[in-house]
Amino acid sequence: MNQMKHIEFETPLFVATTFGIGDDFPKDAPIAEPFAVKAGKGASLCVASNDEIPLFFAAKGVLGGAKIDLKSAVDGSFREKFHTAITQYNLNPAEIQVYMGPCLTFSHTSVERKLIEQLMGEGYRAACKRTDGIDFLDVPVLVLMQCRRLGVPMANIHIGDYDTFENPDLLYSALRGDKKVNHTVAKLK
Repeated sequence: MNQMKHIEFETPLFVATTFGIGDDFPKDAPIAEPFAVKAGKGASLCVASNDEIPLFFAAKGVLGGAKIDLKSAVDGSFREKFHTAITQYNLNPAEIQVYMGPCLTFSHTSVERKLIEQLMGEGYRAACKRTDGIDFLDVPVLVLMQCRRLGVPMANIHIGDYDTFENPDLLYSALRGDKKVNHTVAKLK
C-alpha cells in the first residue's frame, strides 16, 4: 500500500497541495499551463510541473496559476502575464498572496555568465549567484523580485521549502531523469 505523501501550504486566501511520488491528485482542477486565472469562491487550478516553479496567486476572489520555467522567468513573459491579470481583474497588489511550490533551487540551475551579467544589469543581482567559478540563477528569487516590482508585499510572497531534485522519495525531477510530473493544486477558500 502506498503511503500518501503530499506537501500542503495555506495562505489566508487559498490552499495549495503538491502531489508527488505515489500520490493521486484531484483531476477536476483545470491545468494552468503556462498561465491561467479563475474567479469565484472555490475556484481551483492545477500546475503540472517537474523542476519548474508551480506558482499561485490570489486576491479578491481571483486565483491565478503559472508554470514558470527558466525561459519564462528570464524573458519576462511570466511578469507580463501577471501584470495583465492584475490589471484585468483590478487587483490591488498589496492584497495579493503568492506561493511558489517545489522546484529546483539555485544550486541546480547553472547558467552562462552573459545571462548573469544581463540580469544584474536589470537589477536582479540578488538572484545571481557564483560559486567556485560557476554561475547559478536562483529562479524563485528572480520571480520573487518580479512580484515585488509589481507591488506585491514581501510578506505576501512565499517560496516553498522543497527542492524537486533533492527529494527523490517525495518529488519527481527531470534533472534526475524522471519523466513523471508533480501536480500542485490550489483552491480558493
